[in-house]
Amino acid sequence: MVEITIQSKGFNHSYDITEQVTDALSQLEPSSGLAKVCVTGSTVGLTVMRYEPGTIHDLLQCLESIASKNKQYEHFNTTGDPNGFSHVWSSMIGTSVMVPYKNHKLACSDSHRVVLFDFDLREAERKIYVDR
Repeated sequence: MVEITIQSKGFNHSYDITEQVTDALSQLEPSSGLAKVCVTGSTVGLTVMRYEPGTIHDLLQCLESIASKNKQYEHFNTTGDPNGFSHVWSSMIGTSVMVPYKNHKLACSDSHRVVLFDFDLREAERKIYVDR
């Protein structure tokens, strides 16, 4: 298993981690297969998408329309933490993806990127793990 560390700025920042994942794939055996990419945390998300400002905006707007950050969440009542929406968004997006790889390289088009989202309200160090 290969570990990737991202210093995240938090709230709604997104990170194209495709190159770091590709570097991790070079360390995996066998040289081809399916790789699991997982991030630890309950206020983050991982997805494969076209990484450009329009799709980032559209995804965040969609999440906001389903689970508004301005809503009162029970999470606040039980923890005092005002990031209830970020836990919901993380659950909706998920914290792992499977990606195909061949000869230690991602087997997807150049326009498809592995993207980390951080929905939390504060900066944090995020750990991503890549394994076969």
